[in-house]
Amino acid sequence: MRRIPSKDGTFPSFHSCLELACAVSGMRVALVGEVSNDEWRAIHALDRAGMGISAGLRLDLINTFCRDVTATGAAVWFSDSQQDPIHCSSPIPAAHGFRSYISVPVVLADGQVYGTLCTLDPDPRQVTDESLRAMHALAKVVAEQVGAVEHTSSASLAHSEQRLQASEMVNSALREEGREREEFIAVLAHDLRNPLQAIRVTSELLALSAASPAQQNLLQHLDDSADRMAELIDVTLDFARGRLGSGLALRIKPCTGLATILTRVSQQALAPYPGCPLEIDLDLPEVVNCDVDRLGQLIGNLLINAAVHGQQGEPIVLRGRADDRDMTLEVQNHGAIPEGSKDTLFKPFHRSGDQRLDSGLGLGLYIAAQIALSHGGTLTAASAADTGTTFTARLPLSH
Repeated sequence: MRRIPSKDGTFPSFHSCLELACAVSGMRVALVGEVSNDEWRAIHALDRAGMGISAGLRLDLINTFCRDVTATGAAVWFSDSQQDPIHCSSPIPAAHGFRSYISVPVVLADGQVYGTLCTLDPDPRQVTDESLRAMHALAKVVAEQVGAVEHTSSASLAHSEQRLQASEMVNSALREEGREREEFIAVLAHDLRNPLQAIRVTSELLALSAASPAQQNLLQHLDDSADRMAELIDVTLDFARGRLGSGLALRIKPCTGLATILTRVSQQALAPYPGCPLEIDLDLPEVVNCDVDRLGQLIGNLLINAAVHGQQGEPIVLRGRADDRDMTLEVQNHGAIPEGSKDTLFKPFHRSGDQRLDSGLGLGLYIAAQIALSHGGTLTAASAADTGTTFTARLPLSH
């Protein structure tokens, strides 16, 4: 492995790439590392988790996952080291204090592996196919920067640095534009609550004097529409909070009788779908530390999704189990997820090709995944034509 300094003996700045790596992975620490025969060295680091990681950090290569990444050229990643079946027995995450991790190789133009681009976090963070693709793309940008330092003459190096600075300015402008757009959504949704409340109060006052069945029907329709508007506003606010990085608002407290509460929520969620039988099998602790309203929202979203996309007349099953560390909630239905939809399942505004435009915003699964993530857990999906589709939320009981 070769060391590639810039003209003045330092390494190029990868700050923009590290910022984007944190943004796409949802993790708070990002690093560019150079790998030699027996050592890993941090060239540039961004640490927003207070882990004490900075440029210049050196580690024995044998005590890192980067050894495998540079040896095989394949990424190493996991959402939670304690739950990952491949890496749960490795001492490396505990030794360095992280639970979620992505490492992808930085491959130069001549095919030589220079090092790695890594993101990590002391808390679990969901790793998606989209974030892995983005990390590989950023690793190519890092490789181009390293290659520019190695191959560019002194005269063209200044021009290359100007291009990199311009690229960073463009990236910064794009991030700011996206943030302003999402802040606008959040403010708009928040301000819609006041006129909606006025509509509801007015409807209640009119109901006191409405005598005829026709008037009562009109007011009932108005109330139903107001409820639907309130639901859409709440969903939009949840989406904006998740995209702005502040996360969903949680009210964690001890909840007694969670199984009974989730049973009631499930029955209410499937009330509009009488053709979908519901089977409930919940064996949960009597007291669980959680945001019970958010867990009800998560289960409701999964059940409605199962009712919309499952086979008519076939049962939908809600299961719940717990061990010493985790609680697992599963929603299973008959029917398989199309191959073309699997990669975008938890993305916002995702719809299948046959879904009606009036069936919702396409945020149900995205918000369900954000609720699991906010509880320190994960939401995954498994689907096959012979076994149906199962969504599994795994949540730590110690949250």
